[in-house]
Formats: sequence, structure tokens, C-alpha cells
Amino acid sequence: MQLLDVCRRAVEEAVRAGADASDAYGVEANILKVVLEKGVVKRASATHDVGFGIRAVVRGSQGYSYSTRLNADPREVAVKAFRAARAGPPDPDFKSLPTPSSYPSISGLYDSKIASMGVEDLVDLCYSLVDLAKRDKVYSINMSVEAVEFKRFVANSNGVEGVDEGTLFAFEVYVTARDGINMASSSEANASRFYGGLDLQGMTLKASEEAVKYLNAKSYKSCTASVVFSDRVLATIFIDGVASALNADLVQRGRSYLAEKVGEKVAVEKLTVVDDGARAGGLLSMKFDCEGTPRGRTLLIDGGFVRGLLHNSYTSGKAGVKSTGNASRVGGDLDFRGRIAISPSNVVVEGGDWSLEEMIEEVKVGVLVEDTDDSPNIATGDLSAMMTKGYAIEGGEVKYPIKQTLFAINMLDLLRKIRALGKRRVKRFGLEAPPIMVSDVSIASKA
Repeated sequence: MQLLDVCRRAVEEAVRAGADASDAYGVEANILKVVLEKGVVKRASATHDVGFGIRAVVRGSQGYSYSTRLNADPREVAVKAFRAARAGPPDPDFKSLPTPSSYPSISGLYDSKIASMGVEDLVDLCYSLVDLAKRDKVYSINMSVEAVEFKRFVANSNGVEGVDEGTLFAFEVYVTARDGINMASSSEANASRFYGGLDLQGMTLKASEEAVKYLNAKSYKSCTASVVFSDRVLATIFIDGVASALNADLVQRGRSYLAEKVGEKVAVEKLTVVDDGARAGGLLSMKFDCEGTPRGRTLLIDGGFVRGLLHNSYTSGKAGVKSTGNASRVGGDLDFRGRIAISPSNVVVEGGDWSLEEMIEEVKVGVLVEDTDDSPNIATGDLSAMMTKGYAIEGGEVKYPIKQTLFAINMLDLLRKIRALGKRRVKRFGLEAPPIMVSDVSIASKA
């Protein structure tokens, strides 16, 4: 039985059991993964992941169940979901599951080269990149590469049916350098829908060079200064700090710092942020979301004003608006096991007039921040983050790498104090954004 047929049958069985509404979401994925530790293959695997999850709705209460077996009895799985829904309290805010719509045609989402790869291809690739990363003072090289071919299926009791397919290629390299007892590290990571969409050699070389460079990192000073944000840290700002804060569920429950800001000006006039789930070649582009609603383009911030929120069918029904196609699963779009949630897709920030070099030249005393492992507090907007990759700027020039240094600013202050937007957008995972220069950022460093 095909997975779409299984999804249809599960929905029918849930309704037959007494559910007011039901949907099923299936995923079939071929996943190749190779992990190297200290330059040697630690794990190499080829996994076929398949299964379906079903949701039943009874008086607005939602119940979930799933199976990883295509030969599982759909009725058994559906009845479990129905019983879970029946046991929950009624929810009058639930209005309806999606109704049938046409799906967009999106180019650049499937690469036959990825689909034809074998584990041995990834092993050979990793070893060639390890050789590239080797240099004086490099102590260890860790690496992971993943190639995924997938199909997604959706069906619901309103007649929605959809099939989608795509590929993904993800790469991460982590290099540690050592000089005596002094150690430093640097990493690079990204993903694409195409094998040729990543500069694997460039990423590997950069991680290796910066790990050695960071052996000479110094502490900075505590001050208030201008900061240039570039590269991976932009995801912290625009995905974690902006798009995720415009999750309609958080806004409706008052758990976002932007909850009372819809329609208001929250940023400089030049800032425009869009969520585009149907972007050609977009890492998170799909024909439909995890409920079967077509993906689309949602204007989040325009001219500095909050213009839109990210919705699924529940929050859109509660608000009396159309879903934006941002329903996700807790574990991601390829997770059939998790509950329905809301997530950004491809977040796109419009570019400005400045080059990165011009921004740096404008800063007399400040910092260039490229990465952090921290995220903003969505409820308050406070962002206090340790720089995992940062450089001191003095007299308009990048001088030296810095360590043990924090930057802190509230997201509303950050958005209002953007002094420059870069011309060239960086593509990192689900983000396309230019570097930005922000004034009056608190810097704290351990002497």
C-alpha cells in the first residue's frame, strides 16, 4: 500500500471512529550520514525512515498517534488518536482543518545527484576535505555530512491531498587547533537543496584557518559600542529574534515581546523581513506545510512596521484570518511523529546600500560578531549572548579575534538602532540576510 493510501485510510478510520475531523501526514526518507571524529570515520549509515502520523479532532480537542510501519493497521493508529482527542477538554478556538487548494510549483528543490549518492561517496568526500583542513597547529578535525531524499504525503477529512518530494545536503566541520596548552576551535555549517549549493572546500578552509587564528584571541573590554553583525549570528537575530517572535500562537497567548506590536513601528524604516515558503531553491521551501496548506509569502516587517504573523490552521481560525502555511511538526517538516506547531520557513531580509567593508570602516571602536550559540528570550526580547566568533574593530579595521566576550541588547532596541544594512545577503540554512551595523550595544568581557 502506498503511503498516501495509508494516510487516506487512517483519516477515514478516525472519522468512522467518531472524530469530527482528522488529518494524516506521512514521510518517506532515504538518509545517508557520515560522521568523522579526529579525522577518522566514526559512523556511516544509510537509513530508510518511513511512517505516518494521524491527528483526530473531537470538540476541538486534538489527539495524536503514529506508526513507523507501512503494514500497520490504519484503524488501530486512528483509534488511538481518536481516544486521545476524546479524553481532552473541548477547545472552542479550534475551527477547521485546511480545505483543498492548488499548490505552487517551485523550482530548485530536487537534485538527482543527491538522490543517487551512496555512503562511500560521502566517506570519500569527507576524507578529501580532511586533507584540505590539515595545517600546522591543527589538532583535530570533526566533520559530518548528510544527504537526504524525501517524499511527504498529506490527507485530511476535508478532501486535502498532497504529495511533495525534495532533497537536502547538509555539512558541518569543526576544527580544533593547539599550541602547547592553548587550544581554540572554529566551525562552519550550512545546508542546501543541491549538492553544488555549498562551497565545501571554502567552508573547510575557513574553519581551519580561523581555528589557528583564534589561538591568538584576546579578551576585549566592557563598553557600549557599535557592532557589525554578519554571517551565522544573523540567524539568531532574524530567525530566532524576529520571525519566531511573530509566531501567531505566541502572540495570541501574550508570550512574545512583539505581542502588542502588530501594526506598530518596531524597527528602522529601511528594514523589511519576509517569510517565503515557496522561494525557488529555498532550503525550507515546500509545496505545502505539515497540514496541507499551500506554502506562500508572508510580509512580516515592512518599512519598520509589523505587518504579519505566521499562522497554522488553529491560530488562523482563532483569529479569523487565512493560514500562512507555516504549520510544522515539533521535530521539523520531515517529522511525522510530533505535534503540529508553527515555524518560520525561508526568512528573507531585504538588502541595503552598504558593503561589509564600509560598515567596518565606519566603526572606530567596536566589534564584528559572526556567531553565537545563544538566542533571544522571545517573551522579553532580551538578547545576552556569548560570542563564539568575534573580532575587535579599531579605527575602522578588524584587528584581532576576541574571546570570553558577551554582547547584550533588547531586540526592540536592536531593530531600532540598525544604522546600516549590507548589500550582499548571506545564505545560511533558512535565512537570506545582509550584515547589519547596530549602535549602542553593551559589550562585557572577562579580563
